[in-house]
Amino acid sequence: MIKAIIFDCFDVLVTNGLPILKQKYAPNDPGKQGIVRALVQSLNEGKLDYQTFLLKLAELLGVSVPEIELTLDDNRPDEELFSYIQDKLDPHYKLGILSNAGDDWLEEMMGSERVKLFDVAILSYAVGYTKPHPEIYKLTATKLGVEPSECVFIDDKERFCDGAKAIGMQAILYKSFDQFKSELEKLLG
Repeated sequence: MIKAIIFDCFDVLVTNGLPILKQKYAPNDPGKQGIVRALVQSLNEGKLDYQTFLLKLAELLGVSVPEIELTLDDNRPDEELFSYIQDKLDPHYKLGILSNAGDDWLEEMMGSERVKLFDVAILSYAVGYTKPHPEIYKLTATKLGVEPSECVFIDDKERFCDGAKAIGMQAILYKSFDQFKSELEKLLG
């Protein structure tokens, strides 16, 4: 029986400026894109503070820190998804956010009322694990007070869904709101 639904943040709950940044400033440069991924990983693991991250990105890509911030900060909530969460899921399930994130920007990106819909928010920089490490999924279930087998995890990356499945969670690969809703409603019966 499903008791909790856990959502990834970027490219599920909100848009993600990182792919836009890579496409805009290093579209055909796999070397630079690899360095960007490594910097993001260090940020998400809490090994790099955000200002240093911005400076390193600006140096690497040859643009100003304000330009980097402007591109990265273009995160918009998925209004249709949030309406569904509020109206259909919040009254019946425990809700969580599990995200590889370099800081806590949830209220800034989503607004405080949307953040309040969730019972827990597990952010990688704060716990020292990133998806797909098993401990971050287990911690999220524990904080929600449920077993992993009682959770559905939603993410836009297949390897992160696979990480959730490896510890016994159900998982849905998020491609669109309609596809997600259809798959979730089948799981929930």
